[in-house]
Amino acid sequence: MQSVDLVSNAKKVVDVEPDNAEAHFQYARLLEHEGLLDDACREYSRSGEMKPDFVDAFVCYGNLLRRVGRLGEAEPQYKKAIGIDPGNYFARISYAALLEELKRFGDAEEEYIIAASLYAGGL
Repeated sequence: MQSVDLVSNAKKVVDVEPDNAEAHFQYARLLEHEGLLDDACREYSRSGEMKPDFVDAFVCYGNLLRRVGRLGEAEPQYKKAIGIDPGNYFARISYAALLEELKRFGDAEEEYIIAASLYAGGL
């Protein structure tokens, strides 16, 4: 199946189930893959608003915001994810990378250490 068809089908699911946070999240992922970054940001945001404990939505939204250079907007997304699940490796490592990019090296080091301990604990 062509990726355009996948995006179209995901949009249909969102239209049929507008209150389904997971549908918005999957649609956002497809939009991001297709390079439709503003639309993907909107859908990630919606999925997080619909499901306030949706850690993956906040991490992916933060990652996309970081990717497009909206660093100040990315930080609260990572903080939300970590607030919900402090033991989430991907939230921690992504937040650490953002902090490093912001040149907050001491904070980044702390997050990297936490992420490393989480990763090592999962082995």
